[in-house]
Amino acid sequence: MKPRFVIGFGVILVAIAAMMVFTISANSNLEVKVNDLVAEQARGADLSERVLKLTGMVVGESIVYDPATFHLQFDLVNSRDELANNLAAAPRITVVYRGVKPDTLVNEAQAIVTGKLAADGKFHAGNSPDALMLQCPTRYENAEAAAGQ
Repeated sequence: MKPRFVIGFGVILVAIAAMMVFTISANSNLEVKVNDLVAEQARGADLSERVLKLTGMVVGESIVYDPATFHLQFDLVNSRDELANNLAAAPRITVVYRGVKPDTLVNEAQAIVTGKLAADGKFHAGNSPDALMLQCPTRYENAEAAAGQ
């Protein structure tokens, strides 16, 4: 082979490898549950610079929404069991989101929020369209029950 073909092929391989590395590192968010994040906060870990994917259950009574400013705030707990049986003692994380309140943001909805933990201890969701994803348990449980009959 001619040297310029070898060099050209090498440049193409390096470019493909660089694209793969940058894509993987950009999409690798640390997924944490509420209890894990609260424990890290208690240990004094600085997670403010890290993009996290927080998962938990929505506490319905904590939902506060201002439609004029699109400011949405709600609390998450670790599991449905804590929400139903031990809400007063369950560790919570307050989530702050800017945008239209989703219809599926209800009590016991499973939430996946991508964002950063602020110095005030609140979790601020990012600006991407998938920064707040919710699954309403009642909608899917009813569909499963109807399909099973």
